[in-house]
Amino acid sequence: MQASVSFQIFLKNPINEDMFRMISSAGFKRCELWSMGEHVNYRDKKLREKIKMYSEKYNVLLDTAHLPLHTNDFKISLGDKEIGKKSLDELLYASEFLDTLDVKTYVIHVSGDLEIFYKNFSKLYYNSEKNFAFENDPMGFPLTKDIPKILEDLKRELRDSEKRLGACLDIGHANIWEKPPEKTVIELGKSIIATHISDNDGKYDLHVPPGEGNINWDEVLKAFKTIEYKHNFTFEISPSFEYEQIPKVLERLKNFCEQNNILI
Repeated sequence: MQASVSFQIFLKNPINEDMFRMISSAGFKRCELWSMGEHVNYRDKKLREKIKMYSEKYNVLLDTAHLPLHTNDFKISLGDKEIGKKSLDELLYASEFLDTLDVKTYVIHVSGDLEIFYKNFSKLYYNSEKNFAFENDPMGFPLTKDIPKILEDLKRELRDSEKRLGACLDIGHANIWEKPPEKTVIELGKSIIATHISDNDGKYDLHVPPGEGNINWDEVLKAFKTIEYKHNFTFEISPSFEYEQIPKVLERLKNFCEQNNILI
């Protein structure tokens, strides 16, 4: 597996060149974009070209992207009877923006009525050729134990989905709902195609760097080795840090990788 940095840590500010410089200066070569309104305005075609230029200039691969969770006006939910169609339109805007950036995998949250979600998701799925990874949610649904059934339902209906659908395991969320989190690595196994890596106290979704909470990282890393995980190990750290503190946070993440033989 190879380390990656989520742009969640930068979420309080509009995406800019300096963020790519920080990631590159810390030694990281992969990232996960966060396509959220004020951070990444996915209706701005000029911004798309800037992001592509920054990625190439600093040699930071745009490997995965988190699809938006909300707009300034509403919370996105493909499974909501009232706003499902509106949510779909928003996700189509975002995915079309990201498709041109050569992002390989989109992380998405499941919410609302599953039948409505499946119907709307199928339209999003067929509008793109990318992979989709369903994340275990910090609010309790879906948990990692729910994701295999969701994958089974969708793979039964969607063409070529065996290769394009999988799980995004958020270790911090698992540490809140399904302790110890290392067991969720084993349970999801080969279906894991993306990760979100952060620490917490087992109660709150803090998204602090590994080592600052109570997760046993030796056991978590052992579990990933057991399933022969080969995808990104993506650090998804809270945007609570001040902008000038971020380089030091990235340095701590780099040290964690070096201490645990994780490729950067």
